[in-house]
Amino acid sequence: MKHEYGFSMIKLMIFLAIVGGGIATAMKVFPVYNSYWKIQGVFETVAREKATDSEAEILKRLPQLLSLKYMEDKDVPEGFYDNLLIEADGSHVRLSSSYHVTLWLLGPVSEMDEYGEYEAGSLKGMDIVRHKLRLDFDFEPSSEKN
Repeated sequence: MKHEYGFSMIKLMIFLAIVGGGIATAMKVFPVYNSYWKIQGVFETVAREKATDSEAEILKRLPQLLSLKYMEDKDVPEGFYDNLLIEADGSHVRLSSSYHVTLWLLGPVSEMDEYGEYEAGSLKGMDIVRHKLRLDFDFEPSSEKN
């Protein structure tokens, strides 16, 4: 009897599916982290270079500074401006925000209400899989200069 070594076609297909799934997930996750890194960079720049500006001046310039990092208004995560905190007194500046991002790898569940909420126990079919493949991220960019 002859022994065969190496990959069979089924092993190759399983390997490619796993690698492809990892690449697809990374392609969805990277932009979320990239936005966080850009926001954090803007906060650090403001704290370093705009420490003498007022809160109103910083708030007015923030969209312009984000656009310099190639972030348009649609790229700024939902909840970012709602939770934005700017404290400035002429020599000290502190910026912080917090926001939540949900990634649906297979699309959102179809049983959501108008607030984007649903009961996980009442899901059926593909919605169960969509719920299990949902990724939640919480970010809190901040920077301070004394």
